[in-house]
Amino acid sequence: MRRPARILTLAAAAPLTVLALAACTQPVALPAIPSASATAVPTPTATPGPSVAAIAALAVREVGEGTVVSVEDESAGTEWDVRVVLSDGTVQEVHLARDGTVLAGPSADSTDANAESANRAQVAAASVALDAAQRRMLAAVPGGRVTGIELDDYEDRVVWQGDVLDPEGVRHDVRIDAVNGSVLLDRADAERTPATGS
Repeated sequence: MRRPARILTLAAAAPLTVLALAACTQPVALPAIPSASATAVPTPTATPGPSVAAIAALAVREVGEGTVVSVEDESAGTEWDVRVVLSDGTVQEVHLARDGTVLAGPSADSTDANAESANRAQVAAASVALDAAQRRMLAAVPGGRVTGIELDDYEDRVVWQGDVLDPEGVRHDVRIDAVNGSVLLDRADAERTPATGS
């Protein structure tokens, strides 16, 4: 009769051994299964390059003196064309890379006595500087980027005429009174500008 009792004791001990072994084992983490609905991380966009005011300052440094009357983004913020009027009314042109490297110039634009006189008069009439005009344009088009600015005439006034690209890619023609700084015009283009252009 002892033999069956031993079998029962071993049979009762077996479940306890299994439980003890299970308590000693560490849980294993399963690898995550990628979800088909995971959102892709957007690719960072290229930086738009320096501001027109920063490029204007670099151009004056290269020319040595004068007033910048035109800054044009020629290649999505990587190459800029700048015109500087000197005190005698002559014009120097310089092409700059975004880091200030001179790509061409400074070189003299051909002018005559009438053009030089008009240049001097226009610069003298503009009491609002280019950097202040840029700030006014960006206030008119929040989140925008000025891609070109030029001292010009508009409705018998001296103005800073600017091209401003808004965050949606729409170009705005913004004109700032160069005497009192008021916004005279903010007209958006009908179509979106391609991202690769300027």
